[in-house]
Amino acid sequence: MQKVVVAISGGVDSSVAVYLLKEKGFTVEGIFFCLFDEPPGVEFAKKIAEFFNIKLHIWDLRESFKQMVIEPFFRGYKSGITPNPCVLCNRYIKFPTLKKVADLVNAKFFATGHYARIIREDDSFFLSKGVDRKKDQSYFLYGIDKKLLNQLIFPIGEYLKEEVREIATKAGIPSKIAEESVDVCFLKNKRYYDMIKSSPGPIIEKSTGKIIGQHKGIHLFTIGQRKRLNISVGYPAYVVEIDPIINAVYIASYNEVYKKEFYVTDLNWFSNPKEIFVCTVKIRYTMEPQPATITLVSENKVKVSYHTPQFAPTPGQSAVFYDGDKVIGGGIILKE
Repeated sequence: MQKVVVAISGGVDSSVAVYLLKEKGFTVEGIFFCLFDEPPGVEFAKKIAEFFNIKLHIWDLRESFKQMVIEPFFRGYKSGITPNPCVLCNRYIKFPTLKKVADLVNAKFFATGHYARIIREDDSFFLSKGVDRKKDQSYFLYGIDKKLLNQLIFPIGEYLKEEVREIATKAGIPSKIAEESVDVCFLKNKRYYDMIKSSPGPIIEKSTGKIIGQHKGIHLFTIGQRKRLNISVGYPAYVVEIDPIINAVYIASYNEVYKKEFYVTDLNWFSNPKEIFVCTVKIRYTMEPQPATITLVSENKVKVSYHTPQFAPTPGQSAVFYDGDKVIGGGIILKE
């Protein structure tokens, strides 16, 4: 039997991933990541391992998670960008650790309960969208090292969320074990902006340069935002720029939030890119990828030119490049 290590979070998705792999005849071992103090899922993970009668490894990753995810998260907001902690965690913490543990226990494969797929074309492996378009998580996974894909399995990637729940019910997995996980896990239901100290500063109208109000901290804002401005300018105002140097938030009308071009860095590729190519690009998890031309500027920087302007490309967030369902690569949106 081939062995696989499965990341167990305590939720329904990872539980069903274990079930499906066992059904296929794999020898399964689980791993729970301790990422911050008092991780809420550890007892659930132990119950899942007991339920399936599998060995559970508990790995303390709190220090590396703090350095590579939590600190950049808060540092990003203080510098006027909107970070994406899930991307950082997947790229630098979860999947490298899965690889390490798989090697230690002589497992050929490792797996998670993400809604995505690994596809094989000839001798190459690629990341692809999950079948459930509403739950597809490929956007958060683009940073995985391509070298890991031939060992990686996403067991629930071929299923809809409703089907996963049905499998959990039929398998008898207790519902309290199959709770949903939280997106920004380390906030523990707190609001990030309540955890950052920042100074008040001016709200400036971009077109005129006039100071039209005061904000309570740049960390409270992201590009495209309307809430918490508390100003009146005679038109619906949106945040279009955040300047940490002068501690200013710039606003403009709705149309000015749309952009055709921006730059992306910190790139990860699943296939060698041409100097110029056309694909679809997704700049937030909830949007449909839209057509764009990608131009390589340097080894670690590209220009994205949308064919139609898109709402609020946001510095610090990820831009992910697709060829149909297949992920070509992606990176972090730069400030101008």
